[in-house]
Amino acid sequence: MASAVVDAADNRTSGRPAGPCSCKATVRAIVDDHGEAHLALCYRLCTETGNGLELHAATLQAISNLIYTGAVTVDSALFDAFDRIDLGRLRALARALPGNSADVLTGLLYMALDRRDVALRAAA
Repeated sequence: MASAVVDAADNRTSGRPAGPCSCKATVRAIVDDHGEAHLALCYRLCTETGNGLELHAATLQAISNLIYTGAVTVDSALFDAFDRIDLGRLRALARALPGNSADVLTGLLYMALDRRDVALRAAA
């Protein structure tokens, strides 16, 4: 397990300071469901793209969901795209909307990466 990255402190408050991820249950669930390599990729998409302070449970779950569905191609272009995404802002929006924050954030990430307005119909 990628325990070196996870802070051992039990800090589950929504107002925790930015920094090490202490969402141990989420990390364990991702490893159990998809393996350590998958978790490492989720971490890398945060930490190597300027979003390293956004290691929250909902963020990791959303990134994991996005990768697992196969909706995105995992390549250098994905890392470049994550460089342009403000995960903190998207997470705040997801928390403000109804529904599970991780699920809402998954949809917002997909839309941000797809760069199309999926809500508009194509002109006939």
